[in-house]
Amino acid sequence: MTSTPMVTVSTILSAHEIGSKCIEAVQRIFPDFQPEIEPGSEEFPNDREAIEISQEGLATDLFLELLGEQRILDTALDAMSINLGTMPTANGTQCTTSFLISRQAALMAKVAFVLESERSVGGVIKVSMESPDLPLWLQEATWHPGRREIPRSVGDDLSMRADGTVTEWFDKKGRATIHPDD
Repeated sequence: MTSTPMVTVSTILSAHEIGSKCIEAVQRIFPDFQPEIEPGSEEFPNDREAIEISQEGLATDLFLELLGEQRILDTALDAMSINLGTMPTANGTQCTTSFLISRQAALMAKVAFVLESERSVGGVIKVSMESPDLPLWLQEATWHPGRREIPRSVGDDLSMRADGTVTEWFDKKGRATIHPDD
């Protein structure tokens, strides 16, 4: 059994944004998000600088449930593992990852992954995870019955590319480019 990762969620509130709406968007995906700083609602223009609000130790239950409901578990595996890396710690090595999701989609309780090279209307939510066995946890958390026929793993040949382009499963004539029986 894999260990649950430490999850940190953050978002940057620009001067023109309503803080309570931004926090509500995060809470629609991570309901236990309760940042220490909550900017009040101010008239625009205002003198407030952009501020980052964050919290660590959040549960992923609703996030994972939404991924399943939206039927985007393979995309989630790929998007969550694009930035997978390791860092040394006093107790050995820790695996880490971070990814972005759309705050605008989150306000509607939807998960939409955003590439770091993209601009997202409405801002983004940054999710960071760390655990010694994070790749295995990601595979288990995004597992679905279709993987019995087409197994998937972090960084496999079917993974989405870093620029977000897909790996084609079929050629232009409709012939399968993957052969799970090989």
